Amino acid sequence: MKSHIIIFVDSGLYGGIESHIIQLAKLLLHHQIDLEVLFYKDHKNIFFYEQLKHNKINYHILNGQPFSLYHYLNKQTQPYVLHTHGYKAGIIGRIICKFISKPCISTYHAGETGSGKLRFYNLFDRLTSVLSRNFAVSEQIAANISRATILNNFVSIKQFNYTPPSNTIRVAFVGRLSFEKGPDIFIQVAKKFINNKAFSFHIYGDGPMKNTLQDNFPENLTFHGHQKADVIWPNIDLLMITSRQEGLPLALLEAINHCTCVISTQVGAVNKVIKNNYSGMICENITSDSLGSTLNTWQQLNTQQKLLLIKNAHNTLIKSFSGTQQLKLLTCAYKLRYGRG
Repeated sequence: MKSHIIIFVDSGLYGGIESHIIQLAKLLLHHQIDLEVLFYKDHKNIFFYEQLKHNKINYHILNGQPFSLYHYLNKQTQPYVLHTHGYKAGIIGRIICKFISKPCISTYHAGETGSGKLRFYNLFDRLTSVLSRNFAVSEQIAANISRATILNNFVSIKQFNYTPPSNTIRVAFVGRLSFEKGPDIFIQVAKKFINNKAFSFHIYGDGPMKNTLQDNFPENLTFHGHQKADVIWPNIDLLMITSRQEGLPLALLEAINHCTCVISTQVGAVNKVIKNNYSGMICENITSDSLGSTLNTWQQLNTQQKLLLIKNAHNTLIKSFSGTQQLKLLTCAYKLRYGRG
């Protein structure tokens, strides 16, 4: 009998986890693995729903009650594996699957510990990891959960097509506007270059810090909100990752896949992708001063040097972040859980 993968998530915004789920679903569907995305609750995440529809990925939305997952799983008529993403879906999914003696796989994405209620959820998320087979997107995350296998983020590789930066270099932040991602640091960098017309600064994304950030930002910076990939990447010359905490940022892989050079803080698994001055640039400190200094250094490179950075990065992407290795790990885990029937 054909087996079924249920990708379970509780998603209110579009960020790294959601981008990962799109890439995961596309990879599995390309290899004829039956799946659906299951939402715990309708948070009106319209952008995510549209991305699923655009990629012909089936999805279903529960009512936000814990036992709605229990009833949904009990209605399944074929073997399945529940694959959770995010702390809330992970906690609920693992407990329900344990209760009904069904298989559960969890992918851990978050490198931050959080504070207050989020800190408690993250702790409980890790404690319940004993109930599932686990993947983690970085060694740092894997060290804090039970029996975790490293599963690098990945993208569908595009043909190498490099375009030199425009006359006014467009520096961008792409991701969730939350403290751990450091959008406030990005704005501080923009302020340092307020009188330097060689650069313009751009923020793509949404999140809890949006209103605070928009209360005080320089005139050389533009907020674009959520945008599709084909809008973002042709309009960026340089991605700047300002994160305080990370796993393996999918925006990093997407930038390289679109032949966009990257400057990043040294967090999470970034150094698995970028080697400083070989395939991008990594800052010594998580500060606007360090990022600004690195930006000036990158600007001084000639066209051939900038091309070499992105070419080396793209080769790394092909070797380790194309989905080939990840598919082997995933299918092995799925088969171990639901058998080969």
